[in-house]
Amino acid sequence: MARKKAHEEHENHERWLVSYADFITLLFAFFVVMYSISSLNEGKYKVLSQTMIAAFTGQPTTPNPVQVGQPFNSMPSAIDLPPIPKQQKPEIIQPGRGGPGAKEVQKTLEGVARQIEALLSSAIRKGDVQVRMTPLGVVIDIHDTVLFASGQAELTPQAQELLDQIAQVLHGVDYPIQVNGYTDDRPINTPLYRSNWALSSARAVSVVEMFIAQGVRPEQLVAAGYGQYHPVASNDTAKGRAANRRVSVVIVSPLSHANVNETPILPAQAPAQPAGPAAELTPVTPPSPGTHS
Repeated sequence: MARKKAHEEHENHERWLVSYADFITLLFAFFVVMYSISSLNEGKYKVLSQTMIAAFTGQPTTPNPVQVGQPFNSMPSAIDLPPIPKQQKPEIIQPGRGGPGAKEVQKTLEGVARQIEALLSSAIRKGDVQVRMTPLGVVIDIHDTVLFASGQAELTPQAQELLDQIAQVLHGVDYPIQVNGYTDDRPINTPLYRSNWALSSARAVSVVEMFIAQGVRPEQLVAAGYGQYHPVASNDTAKGRAANRRVSVVIVSPLSHANVNETPILPAQAPAQPAGPAAELTPVTPPSPGTHS
């Protein structure tokens, strides 16, 4: 007995409605999301905007009450920032040029030089001390024989008395004070001082410490040792070597460098030949190496 053929199902021509319904649902969800993103809380946005303006301008302000219902302007508005103050440059006095206060500075230094000349008139007549006005400032050159024993950096009693007179004038000076030590070119090698650098530096420090003990402010003082490298006379003669062994006390003028807040570490060069009584220094017998000053 033959079996009946299975009944063939008819093709469903309405299946596209399922896909269409899914598409419409997704499209609806998309527009809902887009609408929720485009809707801003105007009140919170205005509070944030005013806070940012106060932060950038540096002027704290109290936000105004939020006005609900006003149209929202999405275009950012320009913020008027306060002008940036210009940095004030320090007053610069060029060397050799008259600037504000230049005449007063020169007058003050000349007065200091006259005071020192009056106090040290006896030593100046002997040729032991020389006071000069230079572009660097007031320079007081003191021969080493007045201050130290040969090859030593300890001040003699005569030196302490002389430096005490100089310190009396330095008390009223507000400019930097630079103490420079110099030697001749004879080599030295002792247990205390291995070279002329060490000896000249130690002598400058001894003078600085003496000034501090007499009440001069330490922040004004600078000690520098130049060894034998800045001679003022020839080292071929005993008189020249004696002239090169010296200590210079320099009252530094603010007119000598561009920035008055910086202290130059420069040697105060003396004239090639000492003037006046200093030119008549008595020649001394050259000391043997290791014991000279």
